[in-house]
Amino acid sequence: MKRLSARGLVELADELSARDRAIVETVAARLISGRQLERLFFSGGQNAASSARLARRTFARLVERGVLGRLERRIGGVRAGAAGQVFFLTGRGQRCLAYWQGRGLVRPRSAYEPTATFARHALAISECYVRLVEADRDGKVELAGFEGEPGCWHSFSGAGGARQWVKPDALVRLADGDFESRSWLEVDLGTEGRGALLRKARAYVACYRSGTTGDAFPKVVWLVTNARRAELLVSVCGSLPADAWKLFAVTTPELLLAVLAGGGEQ
Repeated sequence: MKRLSARGLVELADELSARDRAIVETVAARLISGRQLERLFFSGGQNAASSARLARRTFARLVERGVLGRLERRIGGVRAGAAGQVFFLTGRGQRCLAYWQGRGLVRPRSAYEPTATFARHALAISECYVRLVEADRDGKVELAGFEGEPGCWHSFSGAGGARQWVKPDALVRLADGDFESRSWLEVDLGTEGRGALLRKARAYVACYRSGTTGDAFPKVVWLVTNARRAELLVSVCGSLPADAWKLFAVTTPELLLAVLAGGGEQ
């Protein structure tokens, strides 16, 4: 693709519509599929087929303009066609985003092809975000914020003053009048063993006891895909000190909204 001058980049950035910009900002925050983008930005019309065609044309145009790129590797479980494609932000897209944000035409990060395991996990996190946005539109929840990695990570002082981290996949904030519930989301696809899960759970307990999150400690919500995995997570959390269980919840995608909405604060 032909390299654009600074003037050309500014002209491109200024030409893109408000919806184009919103799509770019969403892709910048997370790896996401065409179907997920379609649900976020092209749903609600009276004619679903027309909305899908408009989505395909929009994605194709943004790819043709060099703002978005498509992963070469197909990820299992998604449909064929534009809806099944997975999009990422190109260097040109990164520079347009920086320009909109007032950071100038910065040097972009190098693009890379993620592994299939990483991509499946990232798409599962994106699916949680899309479902929350849809639930917000339907009036089921009020989504106050969804922050992915690494912005949702939290550091604290562990034993001996050493700096430690908890690294959830996302921080979900739901509003209910003057009250706001916060949950750290752990999307589990069954790739980690019991030892790794136990270390992660113990880190959350240590973070809670450090008191560094203030008065409100986010609920740690483990999202699993099957009953056997849920049993393992319940067993892991149950092996911790008795007062630690209140920090955790284990749920499936079907019950995620209810658990997040009722998660409360500790």
